[in-house]
Amino acid sequence: MTADDPRDYDYVPAREPDDRACRARYWRVAMGLQAVDGLTPSPYLRRLADGNIAGDLSLEETGALVRSYHRPGGDAEAAGVGDAHREADLVSQRIAELLSRGAFALVPSMPSIIHAALFQDLDADVYHPGEHKKVTLVKQEAILNGDSVLYADPALVEPSLAYLFEEEAARSYGCEMRGGDLEAFARLIARLWQVHPFVEGNTRTVAVFSELYLAYLGFSVGNDPFERHARFFRDALVRANYRNAAARVLPDLAPLTAFYDSLLNGAAPDFSSEELRCQALFDDPSLLRNVSPSQALER
Repeated sequence: MTADDPRDYDYVPAREPDDRACRARYWRVAMGLQAVDGLTPSPYLRRLADGNIAGDLSLEETGALVRSYHRPGGDAEAAGVGDAHREADLVSQRIAELLSRGAFALVPSMPSIIHAALFQDLDADVYHPGEHKKVTLVKQEAILNGDSVLYADPALVEPSLAYLFEEEAARSYGCEMRGGDLEAFARLIARLWQVHPFVEGNTRTVAVFSELYLAYLGFSVGNDPFERHARFFRDALVRANYRNAAARVLPDLAPLTAFYDSLLNGAAPDFSSEELRCQALFDDPSLLRNVSPSQALER
């Protein structure tokens, strides 16, 4: 409609993407992200995803079917499908839903909104959907020989998020995500992950946040990095946030920046978590900083 064309058009409900390739990308990202926690979707979910990609099933229908499949006493239980498949299936379907809707706001509550949506079908006593952590967390990392990143204290989660989002709201990105803009975006994602607002599911929540934010900014993203290199993504987040002066290890944003360069610009580095190992921690486990050296994975 222009100034010379006064016709008005009605608002209509948004529909799922008509583009088959778009639906396929959402599902590949959704299922690929489960690898960050060592999970794999079941063959049943893959068949449902194929039905949605082909246009035979809506996302609403895939959700109803997969939740029915995994209900207590349902077909998954009868088939001996384990809890790992259950989590991967339910969370993958919720990720596909969120990516399809594309709803996003640059507000501190956005990570909680995403987390609540992703984990709403799982045990609330374990995942606490949408709720910030109330205990200090550590998590051993293979590339750190069992050491942990130093995450934000529970008392600092809300002020940390408020600061990050206030700072980000003042930023302006160009029409290409390269150079300084690309590094600034990767730094935001790294800092958000370091806050680690939730007891479980932080990496998948942050990954979905980054996809939604990039779409909100108007960028088209590829699927291959998240589909094939989800483990590298998590390890890159670790390296972007790990500091150990005694071991001469400083935070390194370059691997995460390279990951997003691949996601956005088609750069194709050879992603390898082995190259992210902090060798000094393996050579001398006494240098482990945030867990006891007695917990080193290799001695």
